[in-house]
Amino acid sequence: MLKYRSILKILLLSVFLSSLLPLSSQEPAEVSDMSLLSEMSIEELLSQLDMTLARAPEFENRKQEKLNSLKKELATTRDVEQRYWIARNLCLEYGPFDSDSAMRYIDEAYRLATAAGRTDWMQEMLINRSYIQAATGLFEEAGGSLALVDRATLPQDLQVKYFEQALFLMNHRNQFVGLTAELPFSEEDRAMLDSLSTSLPESSPQYSWLKGWANFNTPENASRTIPEVKQKVITNTVDNRQSAMDTWVLSRLYEINGDTENKLRYLIISAITDIRASIKEIASLEEVANMLKEDPDNLKRANDYISYCIRCANEYKSRVRVGRLADLQYRISQDYQKALAEEQQKVSAYAWLLAAGLAILLAALVFIIIQMRKLRRSRAMLNEANLALEGKVEELEDLKGRLEEANSSLEDRYSNARQGAMTLSERNLAKEKYIADIFSICSNYISKLDDFRKNIYRLLVARKFEEVMEMTKSPELSQSEIKELHRTFDKIFLGIYPDFVRDFNTLLRPEEQIELKSNNLLNTELRIYALVRLGLTDSVAIAKFLHCSVQTVYNTRQRTRAKAVVPREEFADRVRSLGRTSF
Repeated sequence: MLKYRSILKILLLSVFLSSLLPLSSQEPAEVSDMSLLSEMSIEELLSQLDMTLARAPEFENRKQEKLNSLKKELATTRDVEQRYWIARNLCLEYGPFDSDSAMRYIDEAYRLATAAGRTDWMQEMLINRSYIQAATGLFEEAGGSLALVDRATLPQDLQVKYFEQALFLMNHRNQFVGLTAELPFSEEDRAMLDSLSTSLPESSPQYSWLKGWANFNTPENASRTIPEVKQKVITNTVDNRQSAMDTWVLSRLYEINGDTENKLRYLIISAITDIRASIKEIASLEEVANMLKEDPDNLKRANDYISYCIRCANEYKSRVRVGRLADLQYRISQDYQKALAEEQQKVSAYAWLLAAGLAILLAALVFIIIQMRKLRRSRAMLNEANLALEGKVEELEDLKGRLEEANSSLEDRYSNARQGAMTLSERNLAKEKYIADIFSICSNYISKLDDFRKNIYRLLVARKFEEVMEMTKSPELSQSEIKELHRTFDKIFLGIYPDFVRDFNTLLRPEEQIELKSNNLLNTELRIYALVRLGLTDSVAIAKFLHCSVQTVYNTRQRTRAKAVVPREEFADRVRSLGRTSF
C-alpha cells in the first residue's frame, strides 16, 4: 500500500511541476541597442515591444520633464534670437507629442523670427506648421503653409526638410483617402528627390529617409538600397524620431522587395523607438497591429497595440488616424473575440479529455491497489503463525520491561513526593514563624501602648503633670521603638528574601556596591528599596513607615538611581523583580 501511495504522489507531483514550467521561465531582459534588436527573432522583438509599451508612462514623464525645462528657460530669456531657438526646440519636441502645444510654439517662433527679420527662420516655421496640420488631418491648410515657402531661396538643410514634409503630407493624404499605390510624384518632385538623395552627405540625419524614398519605385532599386540603409539604421539610437523614421523606411524597402518577415521586424523596432521617444503621431505600431491580426496567436497583442495607437491619436488630435484606427480595432476585436470563443471550446474539450484520462488513471490505480492488497493478504497469512509467536515473546519482554520501568518510576515518584512533603513542611513552618513574629510585634506594641496609657493615667490622677510632660516630651521612647521596628523588619525581610542585597548590588556600579552592617541589618537605602520590592513605591508612604522625612526618602532614591547601571526610569521596576523568596 505504501509503495503505491508513493507512486501516486510522484505522478501527481510530476503533473503539478509540469504545469508550473511556463511560470518559471525567465523574463527576457529589455534591450535598447539597435544592432542587437535587428538580430532578434520576431517573437523576441514582440516581447521587447511589450516591455517597452509597459514603460510608456515612464518615457512620457521623461519627455515632459525635458519640455518643462525648456519652458522654464524660455520664460527667463529676454534676447529675441535666444528665445527663437528655445521656442524652435519646443515646437520640434512637441511636434510629434502634442499638436496643440506644438502649434502654439510654432506661432511664437514665427513671431520671434519676424521680429528678428530672419526669412529663413520664418520659412522653417511654415514647414513645421505644415507638418502639424498634415498630422492632424488639415491637409488643405498644410498644403497652403507649404505653398508660402519660397523653395528657391531655401538652404540645403531646409530644402531637405521641405521635401521631407512634402512626402509626409502626400503620405498622410493618401492614408486618409485609403490609397495604397505609389505616391504621385511630379517630374519636378522626382528630380528634386533624386538630387537630394545623391547630393546629401551620409552624415546628414535625413540621408537614410530620403535615400529610401528615392528607391521605393522598383524592387531592384529597393534591394540595392537595403544594405546601405540597414547599415545606417543599426548605428542609430533607439530613442528619437529620426531613428524611428529611418527604421520605417527600411521596413518599407523590405516590403517592396517582398520580404514580409524583415518588414515586420523593422516595423516592430520602429514602434519600439517611437514609444521610447514618446511619439504620439505613431504609425509603425499601427502597421504592426495590422500585420499581427492575421495571426490568431497574436490577436491579443494586436488589440493591445491598436488600443495604444487610438489613445495616442486621441491625445494628439490626429484626424487622419482616429477613424481608420477605430475601424481596425473593431475588426481586430471581432477576430479576437472569435479566437477567444474557439480557444474556449478547445480548452473545454481538453478539460473533458483530461478528466477522462484522469478517471482512467484513477481506475487503473484503484485496480492495482486492490490486487496488491489481495497479494499482501495472501503473503501475510503464510507468515502469520511465526509473527504471532514472535509477537507473544516480544510482548512478554516488553511487559517485563514496562513493569521494571513502572516500579522504578513509582520509587522515583515516592522519593519526590516525600522530598516535596518535607519541603512543604519546612515552608509552612517558615510561614508560621514569620506570621507568629508579626503577631508578636503587634501584641508587644499593643501591650507597650497600654502600659504607656496606664502610666499616663496614673500620673494624671496623681496630678503629676510635669512628669507627664517629661514622658511625652522626650522622643527617646519612640526612637527606640522605631529602631526595634527597623531591626524586626530587616530580620523578617532578609529571612524572606535572603539574596536581596546581593541581587540589589547587581543593579549598581562595582564601586557603589553596598555591604550589610556587621549585625546583618539593612541601612536606610536598602530599607527604602526593600519596601519598593514589597510594592510600596510612594515616597510619602515610605517616609511614614520609616518615620523619616519625605525629602530624605526622595534624595536617597535619587542618589541610588544615579549609581545604577540600568536606565533611571527602569530602576524601580527592576528592584520589584529582585530576590527569590526562601519558601
